[in-house]
Amino acid sequence: MRVINSDGSEPEMCGNGIRCLAKFYAMLTGNGGSRYKVHTLAGLMEPEILPDGQVRVDMGVPVLDGPSVPVTLSPTSDGMVVAQELEVAGSEWTVTAVSMGNPHAVVFSRDGKPIKIDDIDLPSLGPSFENHQEFPARINTEFVEVYNPNHVRMCVWERGAGMTMACGTGACAIVVAGVLEGKLERRCRVDLPGGPLDIEWSTEDSHVFMTGPAELSFAGTVNP
Repeated sequence: MRVINSDGSEPEMCGNGIRCLAKFYAMLTGNGGSRYKVHTLAGLMEPEILPDGQVRVDMGVPVLDGPSVPVTLSPTSDGMVVAQELEVAGSEWTVTAVSMGNPHAVVFSRDGKPIKIDDIDLPSLGPSFENHQEFPARINTEFVEVYNPNHVRMCVWERGAGMTMACGTGACAIVVAGVLEGKLERRCRVDLPGGPLDIEWSTEDSHVFMTGPAELSFAGTVNP
């Protein structure tokens, strides 16, 4: 699977894209309930069509080593960048860095206060985070409002795509970051503008599993 962003750049992975690809292939072949192996720039991913039509994807093990994400914020002794302060647009933001094959900055607080999604000016803040000097490969940024340890709301600014309705890898990164910061349980519902995803970070093998819908929105042909 290859993905091209709206600015022409190619990300390593797209969580929503892989669910749609699996569902589309199942529709073409009639293999409902099948499991697939999909090669991506982030490695091998394994989506599965569930009996209820949802798609569950083994997203692999998150990368938590700061320089490998990559970010240049100061890591802790274990190499992770967790709840580090970052100044953007005149405010101090608490950032945790996670790679799900692509880099994410997960933000739970601003100036020491919990994030409220309705207060986030995403078109203004998004580019400032994406192109910040601490993120040498640019960054996807998730702003997170915590309802309870098993339920959050998010908005996202994606590297190379801007403001989007959903980001599957971002939802996974949120749960990983939330566990590391002690804010979330390992299984959590993540509400995105485009709808909810169920994310689980396994204690057995540290793999992250994403479950969510993929729906046919239109069909057409392209003339050569």
